[in-house]
Amino acid sequence: MGLTRREFLARTAALSATVALPALSTEQAGAARADPRVRALRKALRGAVIVPGDPGYASARLAFDSLYDAVHPLAVAQPVDAADVAAVVRWARTTGVHIAARSGGHSYGGYSTTSGVVVDLSRLATVDVAAGEAVIGPGARLGTIYDVLDGHGVAIPAGTCPSVGIGGHALGGGFGLASRAWGLASDNLRAVQIVTADGSVVTADRSRRSDLYWACRGGGGGNFGIVTRLVFRTHAVSQGSYFVATWPWAQVEDVLASFLQWAPTAPDALGSVCRLATGPGGPTVQVFGQFLGSETGLKAALATLQPPAQKLVTGTSSWLDLVRRWAGCLGHNLPSCSTAGHQTFVGASDYIARRPSAAQLSRFKGVIDSRGSSPGALLVDAYGGALNRVPPGATAFVHRDTLASIQYFATGEAASARAWVNASRAALAGATSGAAYVNYIDPQLAHWQHAYYGANLTRLRRVKRRYDPHNLFHFAQSIRPA
Repeated sequence: MGLTRREFLARTAALSATVALPALSTEQAGAARADPRVRALRKALRGAVIVPGDPGYASARLAFDSLYDAVHPLAVAQPVDAADVAAVVRWARTTGVHIAARSGGHSYGGYSTTSGVVVDLSRLATVDVAAGEAVIGPGARLGTIYDVLDGHGVAIPAGTCPSVGIGGHALGGGFGLASRAWGLASDNLRAVQIVTADGSVVTADRSRRSDLYWACRGGGGGNFGIVTRLVFRTHAVSQGSYFVATWPWAQVEDVLASFLQWAPTAPDALGSVCRLATGPGGPTVQVFGQFLGSETGLKAALATLQPPAQKLVTGTSSWLDLVRRWAGCLGHNLPSCSTAGHQTFVGASDYIARRPSAAQLSRFKGVIDSRGSSPGALLVDAYGGALNRVPPGATAFVHRDTLASIQYFATGEAASARAWVNASRAALAGATSGAAYVNYIDPQLAHWQHAYYGANLTRLRRVKRRYDPHNLFHFAQSIRPA
């Protein structure tokens, strides 16, 4: 039936470049343990503080993308609650050591690691459900969240990769196949508990610190504080239907044109992706997705997607099997699929605000053809529905008037993957809006402030000035105080 996002990652991992891991000398490891700043941090925390030379440091320091394996943090702190997180923040204010929060470690730009201290939120991973709400720790991974919520007959809209941490995912928006029906993860966020730059543990919602609450719904992770708890509205769901449609590569331009006309105006219950990809087996084009309704209703919605697919597979499924399908975990336990992998990849994003011309459509085919037999993909996610009915300024997530997003994704040799992503984005510039999705953050994106945040940037800078005037929480593409 073709590859989902996770399957694409898993099956191309063997082709990824091997990254040499610079080793620390015994002297360096000993110096880290003896560092008075580390001793002070250990005294301040009840959770573990792992330093070079400690058991577990070699794995604890790694982010998902092995492009960043050369980074050796001074320490990896593993707080056990919000008070511990606050202690790390106060320690950072005193010592001046840079800290980086990590929910799942999937930052495309490597911003969840640092040569300072990684604040690993993996121990803040509880998932509690009651009265139409889910209270979730930022380190909980999507696969585990889906699994626990399903035991209560509910779900939240979120992404397909089961090892992604909910904290960073929701703060940047949190798009998924259910977003046209239920909105983004951030649209369903009712409250956050967050440690601000002065070390305070505060709650932000519609009535308390509403400006901070607004910023946390799409303003990106790592900008305003470290979130220690998220409260979501849940949606009752038990089953749905799915489809995978495949065409010959020669029809790719017609398929993409039809998809961009059909998918954003389809019934809200239908979430879909047009996937253009290549690798050792050659280029392929597919459209796949889910319908939160019957298979009969799905087939009626598919009737206007043209040209007729060479192969069309449809079926009815439990909700949890829909999640497993897109995670590449059918037949497996979702929590076991939520363990983070480790590979080399390069990713980036764009938005399509209007249907491309025929000449522009040919460029989509051209960028895939240019990748040859090396692994690369354009994943075109349909917007519209509930997602687009939210005004652009109602939350920090500004991308509400668009047809679809594009994720560029390439594995294999790192320099080649990076070059292909950059060249592809340049080739499609006339067909795209210049906006980008902060959860696919790209360290080489020019004019990233406007691309990620658009007209909401000025307000986000004001929020930053109020809650982090000295820019304690910073990285290369973080929001600066106004």
